[in-house]
Amino acid sequence: MNISEDELEQRLRALFADERLDLPPPPDAETAIVVGARRRRRRRHVAQAVTGVAAAVVAVAGGLTMVRLHTEDSTAAMSPGSLGTSGKPPENLTPGWSPEPTTPGPTATRSIQDSARPDEPTSAPPRTPPSQKATVLPGAASGPLLAADGFGKLKLGMSEADVAAQAVTLSDPQAGASCTAYRAQGDGVPVSASVVISKTAGVVVVTPDVAAHTAEGIGAGSTKDQILAAYPAAKEEAGGVVAPVGAAAEYRFRLGDNGVVQTSLTSATQDCAG
Repeated sequence: MNISEDELEQRLRALFADERLDLPPPPDAETAIVVGARRRRRRRHVAQAVTGVAAAVVAVAGGLTMVRLHTEDSTAAMSPGSLGTSGKPPENLTPGWSPEPTTPGPTATRSIQDSARPDEPTSAPPRTPPSQKATVLPGAASGPLLAADGFGKLKLGMSEADVAAQAVTLSDPQAGASCTAYRAQGDGVPVSASVVISKTAGVVVVTPDVAAHTAEGIGAGSTKDQILAAYPAAKEEAGGVVAPVGAAAEYRFRLGDNGVVQTSLTSATQDCAG
């Protein structure tokens, strides 16, 4: 059965016009199309940016290469070989000036050889003698201070009334011909002490009951050498050392096997025995 072309065309049109062949778009087709378009646009921008960066890198590399070649050419032009075979710099063309021959300066090698000539003896630097350090004597700081003028508020030359006015109590009197020995206690003295008071000169002897120290650092345990070093005018006596302190007083240090065991302050003008 032969079908004409017109009839075939009509049948095909009827077939394609059938609604059963239609493909309805999904609900999110519009969103998918927009997202795809944006993705393609972003990729195109990235590709353009990468291309621009690559072009800039190529341009910079080419510029650096040209600079290096130019530097090498300049260095070659300034090398000694470019001055000619004679190696002499061009003469000054200023009229009336003649170049002076250059004299080579002394080299470091020659200086070293001159300084190391065997015929010139080298003198060793003089040795600095070691400094002699003065012997530092340890000072005694234990016990109360027995000053050069008294003990606490108890001072040499005070009468019995003066001593009592300084909150010092005198007890256990032991009277002698011209002097009386007491035990002194109270707030006026750091610790109790033995005191000798003269009828004419007042307090002439103060001996603390415990080991005291002087302002010069001499006290319990100090040796005879330390006393003599602290008081150059000191003199030895039987059982100890007497050291003047000023014109009106002196220390009396009684020595034992381990150094000073007792320190007394006495008046240089006392009239009491002992």
